[in-house]
Amino acid sequence: MTDIERAASPRPDRDDRPRDRLRTKNPEQDDAYTSPWSRGEQIGIRLFRLAWVLLCRWTPGPANAWRLMVLRRFGCRIEGRPYVAGSVRIRVPWQLTLHDRACLGDGAEVYNLGECVLRARSTVAQHSYLCGGSHDLSRRSLPLVVAPIDVGEDAFLGARAFVMPGVRIGTGAVVGAAAVVARDVPDWTIVAGNPAREIGRRRFADE
Repeated sequence: MTDIERAASPRPDRDDRPRDRLRTKNPEQDDAYTSPWSRGEQIGIRLFRLAWVLLCRWTPGPANAWRLMVLRRFGCRIEGRPYVAGSVRIRVPWQLTLHDRACLGDGAEVYNLGECVLRARSTVAQHSYLCGGSHDLSRRSLPLVVAPIDVGEDAFLGARAFVMPGVRIGTGAVVGAAAVVARDVPDWTIVAGNPAREIGRRRFADE
């Protein structure tokens, strides 16, 4: 059993942690030069990339409803009215869920090789990067490993934040600009730095 497989095995005696959520995309991947994606998935990813460039990337902010329609056509699950900037890069639209008033800012990248959820009123600021995959470096075939990313309600990710595979950003949590988040962020916690560490608790001055 590899390190990745051991990490993915259930451990009833402790909470689920980011590494435990990793799974191999294609266990039958023979070498590092073979795509772990099915032919249909590869075609869908390429078609969406082309459609986004031609139909959405150049559109102004007020054309949000048009961009959401295109995302829906490619399988994105949308609830309410989230906002997605035209300059956003989304890898696999059918593995993305956007809840009401969630926001993907200018230049944000959703490299969602695993499932990705942005919950209500969460904000992913400009040029942030949600990374939903990596490789098992303990094997010569370098198989792709993927994991979900979950951004909680009212959470805020600052500019150029980097979120690793399998991470959950808690409700109301704040991730500082350019922080690298490798572990779950508890609810209403403020983290910053590389690697991100807790620096405070979020409170509202008007309450």
